[in-house]
Amino acid sequence: MEVGMSTACFFGRLLNEEALQEIGDMGIHLAEVFFAGQCEYEPSFLHKLRRIAREKEIRIRSIHAFTTQFEPQLLSVHPRQYGEAFETLHKVLAAAQMLGADTYVFHGPPYLKTARKLHIDYSRVGRTVSEIADLAADYGVRLCYETVHWCWYQFPDFAPRLLEHVSSDNLYFTLDMKQAAQSGYDMNEYIDKMNGRLAHVHVCDFRVDDQEGTVPAMPMQGQADWNGLRSKLHETGFDGDLMLEVYTRDYDTREQLWESYEAVRSYFA
Repeated sequence: MEVGMSTACFFGRLLNEEALQEIGDMGIHLAEVFFAGQCEYEPSFLHKLRRIAREKEIRIRSIHAFTTQFEPQLLSVHPRQYGEAFETLHKVLAAAQMLGADTYVFHGPPYLKTARKLHIDYSRVGRTVSEIADLAADYGVRLCYETVHWCWYQFPDFAPRLLEHVSSDNLYFTLDMKQAAQSGYDMNEYIDKMNGRLAHVHVCDFRVDDQEGTVPAMPMQGQADWNGLRSKLHETGFDGDLMLEVYTRDYDTREQLWESYEAVRSYFA
C-alpha cells in the first residue's frame, strides 16, 4: 500500500496546477488530480500538469472528474444526454491517459429525490456501466465506482447487485471513509461486498455531532475505526493506494496537512 494526496485537499484555496506543485514541494510523490472544470481536460492544461509532475517526481495515479458535469447523464435514458456525456467521458479518459493515471474515480448519478425510495434498474445500469468500464480499459484506466452517500452507491449491497449485471472485468471500487460513515454503514461492510475489487481508498476521518450530523475530520482526529480498516485491508490482500482527501475547512496550515499525511503513511507502512 502506498499513500498519496489528492489535489482536492486544496479545493477553493489553490488551482489544480498550484495544488500539484504544493504536493511536490511537500515531498509527496503520489497524487490524485481532482478536476475542477471542462477547461482542465484540454491538452494545453494537461501538458502543464504533466510538466509539474515530472519536475517534482510525482506519479499521478488517479483522476477524479468534476462529476456533476456529465456523470449523471451517462446513465440517462435520454439519447442526447447520454451521447453528449460520453463525449465528455472520452475527454476525461484521454486526460487520465495523458497524465499516466490508471484509476478513474466515478460517482455516477446522484440520489436527490429522497422523498421517494431509490429504485435502480440494475439490468439497464449494468449494461451501461459495462460500456463505461470497457471504454476506460481502452485508455488503460480502471473504472472505480466510489461509495458516496448522496449517490446510488450509498449502501453496501449496491456493489454485488451491480456486479450481477456487469459483463466488463474492468469495474472496481473506491472506498471513501467519510462517505461510508455519512451513509450510516461500517466501512468494512462495504469492503466485504466488493467481491475483492477494492482498488482505491479515499482517506479522511469523521465525527458525529448532535447539531451538525456526521461531518469530515482530519485523519486520526475523528471517530473512524482505523485499526479495523487496517486489519480488513490486510485480510483482503489490498494492494492499492490510500489517497488523502480532506476538506480545506478542516485544517488551517500546510503543516497540519503534512502531519496528517505523515500520520496515515506511518500507520499503514
